[in-house]
Amino acid sequence: MNISFFLKPKAEVSYLTEDCLVRQALYDMMQSGFTAVPVIDPKGRYIGTITEGDFLRLLLRCAPDQLDQMTAGQVPRRVRHRSVGIDARMEDLIELVTAQNFVPVTDGRGMFCGIVTRRDVIQWLRDSCKNSK
Repeated sequence: MNISFFLKPKAEVSYLTEDCLVRQALYDMMQSGFTAVPVIDPKGRYIGTITEGDFLRLLLRCAPDQLDQMTAGQVPRRVRHRSVGIDARMEDLIELVTAQNFVPVTDGRGMFCGIVTRRDVIQWLRDSCKNSK
């Protein structure tokens, strides 16, 4: 199965750039309603995923005046969310989606293409089970 079938393209996904100031990143994340979003560099390469918990730990550790100068790329992340290449096997995707709400997808150059959500994979597995009966 080709994972591009499940891909939510970058244009439809909430993400942050690593040079986005923390204050703006918090606002954007709050507006999106998501608890975790991908972070990309200015060239569009996936560099990680940032979560609400990462921001909370930052707020508890830093003085308020430090936050005005920090960027999303400088926020320490507790968990390293792995990505898959666009040519990844379904087995690889299933393994990651058990631990992550979404899996970032990159092309051969590491450029962020979009995400595959846990919901879409579970629905596909459910449909596959129904069809095999």
